[in-house]
Amino acid sequence: MAAQQGWARRLWGYAWRYPKDVILALGSSLAGMAVMAVVPLITKVIIDDVVGDKTRGMAPWAGALIVAALLVYVLTYIRRYYGGRLALDVQHDLRTEMYGTITRLDGRRQDELSTGQVVGRATSDLQLIQGLLFMLPMTIGNFLLFLISLVIMAWLSIPLTLVALAVAPALWWIAKRSRTKLHPATWYAQAQAAAVAGVVDGAVGGVRVVKGFGQEEQETQKLREVGRRLFAGRLRTIRLNSRYTPALQAVPALGQVAMLALGGWLAVRGNVTLGTFVAFSTYLAQLVGPVRMLAMVLTVGQQARAGTERVLELIDTEPALTDGTRELPADAPATVEFDDVSFGYDPDKPVLDGLSFEIRPGETLAVVGSSGSGKSTVSLLLPRFYDVTRGAVLIGGHDVRELTLDSLRAAIGLVPEDSFLFSDTVRANIAYGRPDATHEEIEKAARAAQAHGFISALPDGYDTVVGEHGLTLSGGQRQRVALARAILTDPRLLVLDDATSAVDARVEHEIHEALKRVMEGRTTLLIAHRRSTLNLADRIAVLDGGRLADLGTHEELERRSALYRRLLTDPDELGGVSPGHTPKAAPQDEDTSVREELDAEFDAERGVTPRLWTGDRERKDTALSGTPATPELLAQVDALPPATETPDVDEARAVRPEESYGLRMLLKGFGLPLLVSLALVAVDAGMGLLLPVLIRHGIDSGVSELALGAVWAASALALAAVLAQWAAQIGEIRMTGRTGERVLYALRLKIFSQLQRLGLDYYERELTGRIMTRMTTDVDALSTFLQTGLVTAFVSVVTFFGIMVALLVIDVELALVVFATLPPLIVATFFFRRASVKAYELARERVSGVNADLQETVAGLRIVQAFGRERDGGRRFAERSDGYRQARVHGQWLISIYFPFVQFLSSAAAADDRNCTNGK
Repeated sequence: MAAQQGWARRLWGYAWRYPKDVILALGSSLAGMAVMAVVPLITKVIIDDVVGDKTRGMAPWAGALIVAALLVYVLTYIRRYYGGRLALDVQHDLRTEMYGTITRLDGRRQDELSTGQVVGRATSDLQLIQGLLFMLPMTIGNFLLFLISLVIMAWLSIPLTLVALAVAPALWWIAKRSRTKLHPATWYAQAQAAAVAGVVDGAVGGVRVVKGFGQEEQETQKLREVGRRLFAGRLRTIRLNSRYTPALQAVPALGQVAMLALGGWLAVRGNVTLGTFVAFSTYLAQLVGPVRMLAMVLTVGQQARAGTERVLELIDTEPALTDGTRELPADAPATVEFDDVSFGYDPDKPVLDGLSFEIRPGETLAVVGSSGSGKSTVSLLLPRFYDVTRGAVLIGGHDVRELTLDSLRAAIGLVPEDSFLFSDTVRANIAYGRPDATHEEIEKAARAAQAHGFISALPDGYDTVVGEHGLTLSGGQRQRVALARAILTDPRLLVLDDATSAVDARVEHEIHEALKRVMEGRTTLLIAHRRSTLNLADRIAVLDGGRLADLGTHEELERRSALYRRLLTDPDELGGVSPGHTPKAAPQDEDTSVREELDAEFDAERGVTPRLWTGDRERKDTALSGTPATPELLAQVDALPPATETPDVDEARAVRPEESYGLRMLLKGFGLPLLVSLALVAVDAGMGLLLPVLIRHGIDSGVSELALGAVWAASALALAAVLAQWAAQIGEIRMTGRTGERVLYALRLKIFSQLQRLGLDYYERELTGRIMTRMTTDVDALSTFLQTGLVTAFVSVVTFFGIMVALLVIDVELALVVFATLPPLIVATFFFRRASVKAYELARERVSGVNADLQETVAGLRIVQAFGRERDGGRRFAERSDGYRQARVHGQWLISIYFPFVQFLSSAAAADDRNCTNGK
């Protein structure tokens, strides 16, 4: 398993599949940081030799600064582009391997599968992994910068280096504490996010049932419950993060303060030169970046660790059964034999117990029994979705466990009761088992299933696209398309699980007449839930409690089997008449067609446990199921502070329909918390700007003037600034995090309640996976914007104007030099924004298709496997995933050009500033 082999090592193995990207990303990062490590030495030469002793000229050293800026620009571009491409390549590989694993799962593993957990791993978890991989090259480069800077600092001044290193134990202790807390907290929050996806999947997938019974409010209440657990889990993570991240960022800043005090004292006494002191302070300032990156990586790393373990746990899942080694001979007799078969979905609760019967070649055997007798389970053992626990199932005299799954399932035509269809054309659904079938062959199969008539009446005939799960067709129409799908494969064995339950009596009669011709000479197993189906059978097997109670013709069983006679008269069993067959009498002015259609479909769903076919599961804590929840991890989760926070939002307003809705409406009611958050951000940014100003003041007014009192005063003020920034960051993380999660909770309710109000025509157009993308990927993107992007933008604006004001106060000429960089920056920003929006929209559209494909595959997994389309589906999914990857790579290219360009302008302006200063 992933945890046993080490998640980081496993992830590195995926990355090393792309050695070119790894080498270029890491190499450019290391080289870029090496260049940055040399820049303070150039600054030292300029201060000591150019400005101080005037023994060197300015031009070559200013030129060296510009060359260094150019090198850093090129290397940063390479690092960003190839690092981003590497992250997206690994994400693509993990996504496609997840798909491959899912399509290989047998029945027992499928019963453990939750669609919400799968989609959660394919969206949120993979996004976390991609974020970590993108940061790693920069992190490794920062580590090199740290080492080089440390060596140069030791060369410049041993005492000052010891001061800088004094903060290392504190950093190590904080990092260790954060690791033990953040990982379990993040794991729990990610599991709850997947539970939200599960609720959305269940409500959207069962939209007809929800609307038919008017249960929209009940579904919304389910989302409220899991949404509150997600809110509480994420708030706990935010509180923990607020303890560690500000501390990790404050400790090196405290080192800067100590350096100012000690270094200033040494410089005033003449123990170090002014240039050495400035260079040393520059190096120490450069170390703040790597340490802050460490703080980010620790947070993102713990989140990505939880995501990686969840993804790898799914990829590592192996089927409970192993494929056979023998091909089913083409001339093998089409016989079926159950030889003393025992089986249970739960080993302690057997469904079949010592079941034995035989179906002769060309014979049609109907299996009947009361609910829970095991008749539908019989149909699952034939194509070997499950293995028996005792005895054997034989086809053509061969134990199915010895046969390859491909040859076994190719011999079986399966028509499950739920008649699952894919969101494709009618033609593609009928030809699903034989994609190369001609139109004539497809039409012949449709005629045999009595489907040609209604198909021809559809808007585009056989090229009409049906909605997800065939939602645009009625229950009876779906059953006939599914029947045609099985007929087209010309199977030796036909397995029908009450395949005509949702059609009216006239259509059922026509299908039965057609089936008699199709079944002639073909071995057929009928799972019968209606008495009318028994007319097709040569013999009937009566099950009772998983055992064979009797076997014979209808006449024989009527004569000698009391159980059979009871089933025939029981309205809940064979004696029931579907409302779809006999409509209820109703007043002339009342249209009951919709109710009758729903009744017929609900009646059809009663015969086989839905979870066996559609992936639905009994309700359980989806946040803790299907995840790598080792006892140690669960113990760590239990040891965390309780997650008890509540959103405290106006839920009635959140679910109320709006004529128009945008960011302004979304943030309405959150004005005060947002203002407080932004005020804390302003304090954080202001103190961050004040610290270098105070250090510069200590140098100019204290060290340069040999005034020790000014050094102590600057150090005291700098200490106060660091402590104020520390406190502001704690409040900022908590306030922005809580406000952002409250907004997102309200947004989820808003989107979900709107989904409940939409008509069926919307669900006919939109796939569940696309809807879930809006509730997962898009909401997560908004979360990042509210909790990180908005803060970063505000900090950038405050910092920009703060620097502008400071420059104007210090030196108008220097300020004009900096202002000269604004026109190219504005032009670059304009073109970057326009191109990046297009790239993002394309990527968003493509990832919606990827998620829709994955969700539909999970929902229709039994059909995919029954008709042997695992490989074809894998190729299609890989193509869609690759299309999404290419769109994201293009966006990454734009980012890789724009942001290093902004950094280059900043470095060029700094070089010009130094040149102007020397000119004076």
